[in-house]
Amino acid sequence: MSRPSRRTILAHGLAVTGAATFSRFLRADPADRRAFLDAVRGGHLDRCRAMLDAHPDLARSCDDLGRSAFALALLHHHPAIAAAIRPLAPDLDLHESALALDWERFEALAAAAPDRVRDEHPIGGSAMVAAALGGAGTQIWRVYQFGADPNQPVRVDALTPLLAALTVPDLPTAEMTGASLLANGADPAPAGPSGVTALHVAASRGSVEIVEMLIRRGAAVSARDGAGRSAHDRAAAAGHASVVALLDAADTIPRDADATRRAYDVHGAPYVAPDVDDLSRLERGRVVGDAHRNLDAVVEATARNPRLAHAVATTNEGAIEAAAHMGRRDIVDHLLEHGAPYALPTAVIRRDAAGLRAMLAAAPGRIHERGAHDFALLWYPAIAGGDVELATILLDAGAEIERQHHLGTTALHWAAMAGRIDLVALLIERGADVNRRGRKFDASGQTALDLARRGEHDAVVRLLLDHGART
Repeated sequence: MSRPSRRTILAHGLAVTGAATFSRFLRADPADRRAFLDAVRGGHLDRCRAMLDAHPDLARSCDDLGRSAFALALLHHHPAIAAAIRPLAPDLDLHESALALDWERFEALAAAAPDRVRDEHPIGGSAMVAAALGGAGTQIWRVYQFGADPNQPVRVDALTPLLAALTVPDLPTAEMTGASLLANGADPAPAGPSGVTALHVAASRGSVEIVEMLIRRGAAVSARDGAGRSAHDRAAAAGHASVVALLDAADTIPRDADATRRAYDVHGAPYVAPDVDDLSRLERGRVVGDAHRNLDAVVEATARNPRLAHAVATTNEGAIEAAAHMGRRDIVDHLLEHGAPYALPTAVIRRDAAGLRAMLAAAPGRIHERGAHDFALLWYPAIAGGDVELATILLDAGAEIERQHHLGTTALHWAAMAGRIDLVALLIERGADVNRRGRKFDASGQTALDLARRGEHDAVVRLLLDHGART
C-alpha cells in the first residue's frame, strides 16, 4: 500500500479542521514577520493576537538587531502584548528574563552561567541594563548577586543601567530603580547618547529626590547635553520649579563623604586594602552576603583566606559594612580583628562614643559618611538599639535629620519602626518632620506613624500623634 502524499495529508487536514485552524500549520513569511513586529512596537494588541492566532510561529520573530518580539513588546512598554506572546515562546534567555523581571527563571539561568550576566545582549547591554529597563526597583539586587557591575563599560551610543532605569515611564518605578543603583555603587557621571546624563534625565522628569541624590553623589551640575542644555535648563523647560530651585541651591547640598569610608583602621592608622583581584567576584560577594547575618560562615571564610575580611561586592558594600547595617557587632568585631576598615557607621554599631567624637573632631566632614546601600549615618543609632547618646553626638556634630534620608526615609522612620521611643522623642525635639513619607521599606511610602503602627508600638504612636502626625 503506497503512503499518502504530503499534499493529500494537508488536504485532509484542511477538510477536517477548517481553513482557520489549518492556517496554523503554515509558517509566516518575512513580510508577515515585519508586519507583526510593527504591530508589537505600535502596541496594537488585537492585531497581534489575530496574527498569532493565524501564525503562532510569529511569536519567535526577531528584528534585525536580534531582539525577540517578546523583548520588543516590553521595551516599547506593551506588557499585554508580551503576555500574549510568552505562552508561544516561553523559553526566555537570561537577559529577557531580567527584562521581564522573571526572577525564578533569571536566577536559574544565572546560577548555571554567572559570567553571562555581563554579556552584551541585543536588548541593549548587560543583564543589569535589561533589569533596569524592566523597572526592577529594589529587586535589582538579584542581578548584583551574580557579580553584575553597574559601571560595566558600555558603547558610546548605549545606556548605562542608571540611565536605563531613569527612562522607565512610570516615574516612581524609575526612581526606585535609579535610587537602588545609586545606593549600590552606580556612578552618576557617565553620559549616554547625545551627551545626556542621569542628572539631565532626572531634572527633565521632575524627580526632586533623584536630583538631590545625584548631586550629593557627585553628579556634575553644570554638565551640558549634546544640545548645550544643562540640567537646570531642562528642568526649567519642563516646568519643574522645585527641581529648578534645588539646582539653584546645589552648592548647599552636602556631598557624601565617600573618601573616608575605607580610609582608616580601628586604630586610626591609614587603611591599606590587600589585593584581592585574584579572588572571583562571586567569592567576594558571597562573603559580603554572609557578613549580613552568618558569623560562622565569615569565620570559616577568613580562616581559609584572611584577605576575605576586606571583601567588597559589586554593590560597593564591604563585608564590615554589611555587618554594621544589620547591627551585627559580633561579625563587625571579627572583621576588625582581621584588619577591616573602620568608619563612622561601624563606630556607632560598636557604641564607640569616644571613637566617634575623636573621628569627627579630626575630620568634621565625616558627618556626611554613609554606610552600605546609602544608609544614612543618623540611621545607625536606631539600628544600634536606639542609642540617644550616639544620636546626640551626631546631631551636635552637624548631622541634619531631613538631609540624611534615602527617598524620604529618615532616622525618625527607623526609630519609630523599631519602637525606640527615647530616640523618637529626641529626633522630634531636634526638628524631625513627623509627616514625611519615605520609600526605603515600601515603594508606596510610609510615615513614621505608619511604621510605628505596623510594629504595634503604641507609645510611639501616641507620641507622634501628640506632635502633629497625621493619620
